Amino acid sequence: MLGIMDRDSRGYALSLDLLLALIPLTLVLGLVAADMDNFMYQMQDVIHRGSTERVAADTMNTLLTTSGDPYDWEQNVSNLKVPGLAKYDESSQQPQKYYLLPEKILSITSPQIQTLLGDQYGYSFNISSISSGTNILLRGTRGDASVDPDAKEVVRVERIVLYSPFEIVSDAVNIRGTGKPITIEGNTFPTNIEYNSLFDYYVYVNSTGPTPVTAAWVDINTVTVVKPNDFSGGTNPVVKLIDPAEYGSDVLKNETELLPNDVTIRLAGSPTDKMNVYILKVPKGTPIGEIILAGANTQKYRAILYMWVR
Repeated sequence: MLGIMDRDSRGYALSLDLLLALIPLTLVLGLVAADMDNFMYQMQDVIHRGSTERVAADTMNTLLTTSGDPYDWEQNVSNLKVPGLAKYDESSQQPQKYYLLPEKILSITSPQIQTLLGDQYGYSFNISSISSGTNILLRGTRGDASVDPDAKEVVRVERIVLYSPFEIVSDAVNIRGTGKPITIEGNTFPTNIEYNSLFDYYVYVNSTGPTPVTAAWVDINTVTVVKPNDFSGGTNPVVKLIDPAEYGSDVLKNETELLPNDVTIRLAGSPTDKMNVYILKVPKGTPIGEIILAGANTQKYRAILYMWVR
């Protein structure tokens, strides 16, 4: 009898132990169930952020490593299907990744970038010089291209790119006088209505010989832009804006399609007279005091994209 009672007592103790063990498990399950809504909300946040980060990375990749579709869309913006800012190498028929083209930088609009993201996202995109901080591109969903202060979470993507503020579109270097007038042809350079609305073109002549050049001419499409009196007083370099308002509408080709502009250089001087002639393409409105050859050097810029769910 005693043995039977001892066995019954052991069964009762076992049941009590199980009951006590189930109490904390029940409490944990209750807490998890009560917090399930918050847990699911946090999971949605993680999923949304991951999706936003992926879209932001894909957008930066498209903008900075491709030339867009078509690759020369900047020549006629109405043809644009997919925006891309990288230069296109005609010889290799490939975009130069992270090397940005000025024409594309100036032509791209905020709505065009928005098409890459989709309407559910807001964004702010800027590109600025690492050395000077000068901003060359600022586009965004908001009117001032700022980040929405009410955005719950903002994703940031940054890349380093290469860019030249100015572009040498034609050059003739190491021109030497012969003691009698000589005429040479420089490289042609293309313009059209689109380019003329975005850029100014300058003639840049610098003397490189032991004596300064005093008698030289530079013609653009047979229109004389640089004359001997521009060298008076030993002026070096001579920098002249190719301005249709001053020289006439024929000085630069201004059709819908890109057409070449002829450059003719004349030098009347001794063999000690040497000079270089460049045609520089610069953003519209660039002051003449900022026109230097160093502006055509490739520099590093920082591209930053901010994105958020609207």
